[in-house]
Formats: sequence, C-alpha cells, structure tokens
Amino acid sequence: METDLAALAVGVLTGAATGFGQETVAAVVRMVRERLAATPRGQAALDGVEAEPGDEGARREAETVLREALRADQRLQQALATHLNVSPTHMTNVVMVNGTKMRGNQITLGPITLHKPNTTAGLLGLAVSLVAVAAVLVYGVLRLAGEEPGNDEAGGAKARALSVAEVLRTLPGATDLPEAWETARAAHVGMSGNAKCHNAEAEFESQERDSSGASDLRVRYVMYACPDTAIATTGFAILTGDGSNPADRRETAFPSRILGDESAASSYKVDDEFMAAPGDVGSYLTWRARVGTVVIEMHYGPARDDVGSEREAEELMRIVCDRAREAQARG
Repeated sequence: METDLAALAVGVLTGAATGFGQETVAAVVRMVRERLAATPRGQAALDGVEAEPGDEGARREAETVLREALRADQRLQQALATHLNVSPTHMTNVVMVNGTKMRGNQITLGPITLHKPNTTAGLLGLAVSLVAVAAVLVYGVLRLAGEEPGNDEAGGAKARALSVAEVLRTLPGATDLPEAWETARAAHVGMSGNAKCHNAEAEFESQERDSSGASDLRVRYVMYACPDTAIATTGFAILTGDGSNPADRRETAFPSRILGDESAASSYKVDDEFMAAPGDVGSYLTWRARVGTVVIEMHYGPARDDVGSEREAEELMRIVCDRAREAQARG
C-alpha cells in the first residue's frame, strides 16, 4: 500500500497526479514537503523532484524516501490516505495521470468509466479507445469555452496550467531579486478562496534605509495558477475591479507599461498614524498582471523619502511576470 500512496502523493507534489481539489493539493504538498525536508536525504530528494518534476530518477528517489517515512509513521499514512480519499488498507493498482484514474479493473476518464479487458488484444483496443476519448473530451471542452486547441498563448509561448510545485518554484527567492532584498517569508501555499485556481505567496524586505534610518519597505507577491486562460482572464478582471489591498485603502489607478498579457497598476496611501503602525505609514504601489494562465498581484511599500520608487516596483513585478512566462514555456 505504501508504494502506491507514496507515488500518488509525490505525483500531487509534482503535478503529475491531477483531479484533486485545491485544499487537498495544498494539504498533501505541505505534508510531503515537510516530511521529505525532515532528513538530509529527504531534502535532497525534495530539491531534485522540485527542480526536475519530470525526471524519473528524482521522482523515484522522492517516492522511496516518502515510502520509508510512511512505513514508520502510521499517522502520516492515514492522513495522506484521508486527504487523497483512498483506503490505507485497500489501495492497490491505483494510478492518477492527468485526471485519469485506474483502480483495479476500472478506468475512469472524466465522467466515463471503462472496464479493463483480460486479453492482450483487448488491452490494445482499449488503449486506442482511451486516446480517442481523451482527444474528444479535450477538444469538446475547448470548443465549449470558445477556444480552438493550441490558442492559449502567453506572449508567443504556449500557455498551460501550473502545478502547485511549479507555482512555488516560479515565485522568486531573495537571490532572484536585487541585492537590497531579503526574504521575509519564503514561497508557501496560500488559500485563494477560489476552488478553480490554487495560489502561493512570498514576501521580501528591503535593506535600504530612509533618512531616519528605518527600513520598512516590503514587497509581497501573490500568484494564482488557473487551469486555463479564460479563468485567469476572469480572475484578473475581478482582482483589478475589486482593488482590495492589505490596508483596506482606496486605490488610484495610474498609467504604466503593460507587463505580461495584461496588467494594471494603482497606488494608495496609509497616513493615519493613530490607526496604523509607524512602520506602515507611507505610499504603496500595487501591480496586477495576467501571464497566460497565471495571475500575479504585487503589493509594494511603504515608499518614503528616498526609499522606494515606481521604477523599482515595476522592475520587481516584471521579474515575476517573466518567471511565470518561462515556467509555462517549459511545459
């Protein structure tokens, strides 16, 4: 049982196993990452599978380490089985690949359930049928959404949905930003409140000082990964129209260079020292952009005196937009 459960859990981490809800994916990814990171060998396996999700050797190593952990920790085994909705004692021959579930002698492809034949000729015929059914389903979904296959574009590159692991890797680390920035909170899975898109967040602090010697400038990224460009476009419109920010202040739009496929920039001020901490008082800039299937929201501030600028904020947003485009192009 541990073999299948470990493989399925690692598949969720890499994005190979799909068809699970956002909360399930977030919980499984968190548990797998935490358990693998608990030992030097596990951390190395985690680094390998996150750097190359499609590498078979990296995947097998992560599965091996997790399998050993599951044998030693029945509570972890039960927790993963519960989240993945499988039995910890009857999970045999269960595989999830891009939304197709194979359990025992049944194969489920979306709303269609087929029974595996017992003969070699029958299996070959079923394989051909599965390919045809999958093609029809995918084409039908695209047609229903008003899109032809292959028309999801992200700046000239094929747009595609990103897995949770890919989103975490797409958010920048401190070394991806200018030297003045340090990590305040590393990339982690967030809760988007939208079951269609999963998200991750990261926050950084500037080490630059203003005239008083204070260093309060921060930048916070929230990245939403959606299943297709249509949902991402709708999400971008909602975020832009809503204009909500951590300070709950009214935003004022200002003209800016287009980043990604579409973007919008705005500003707001926090000037009430009685209602806000001194370190939060100042001007803030917000950028929102869509890059293919990914929507990015960035909050930057407070900008005071000679610390912080619109130019720097735009560059920080451009870095993440470029990373989102590159991540989708790698597919």
